[in-house]
Amino acid sequence: MDKNRMTAGEVRRFLQAERIEALDTRDPIAIRLAHGRWSALEPAIRDHPDDVIVDLNVATVGVKLAAEALGYTPQQVRKLIREHRLAAHKKGDQWHIPLKALL
Repeated sequence: MDKNRMTAGEVRRFLQAERIEALDTRDPIAIRLAHGRWSALEPAIRDHPDDVIVDLNVATVGVKLAAEALGYTPQQVRKLIREHRLAAHKKGDQWHIPLKALL
């Protein structure tokens, strides 16, 4: 499987599997992080039918959703971007973080 491209359904199943695994552990931190990743990343593919291929380097989220997905603050995400530790590109004054960097 091409790791840069997945169907929208595969992305959803991956995120759902994380949620189920977190619930099975009954660890509140794991549950919170898995829910945060779902809440942050699912909107990026919400309008895509399950069989549509998603280029994970093209589909992006903003700093706020990336922070939620990673369990960091937006300031920490911006710091990671400035340090080139998190892939992102800027359009105007907004950072766009590819899903590939968050999965």
